[in-house]
Amino acid sequence: MVEGVKNVVSAVGEVIDRLTLPAREKRQLESDLLQVLAEWERARVEAQSAVLVEEAKGSWLQRSWRPLVMLVFAVIVLVGTFTNLPILDDTSRFWDLLEIGLGGYVVGRGGEKILQVFTRKRRF
Repeated sequence: MVEGVKNVVSAVGEVIDRLTLPAREKRQLESDLLQVLAEWERARVEAQSAVLVEEAKGSWLQRSWRPLVMLVFAVIVLVGTFTNLPILDDTSRFWDLLEIGLGGYVVGRGGEKILQVFTRKRRF
């Protein structure tokens, strides 16, 4: 997108140079047009960032599904400690699921935290 803006600015500069106006008026015209382009670009970036912020908020369920799943796994393990649950046998695939869930939770949550750090530094 930056290349497109550079091309437009370059084209505007060439058109202004071809005009038969005094140098002062050419500079003023170029300055005004560049200001309009800068305002347009700023408004476009703000609109895009507003959409991204709104999408990032999400719903309560969207933000909380991983902790809820891990809480259910913890309850299953806790109940299985005091009772005999067949799901917790050594041959059960529950432990594989728990391992995948825990790994995904830790990696996913860590990735979110890292992205938050990077996005805070790149505010427009």
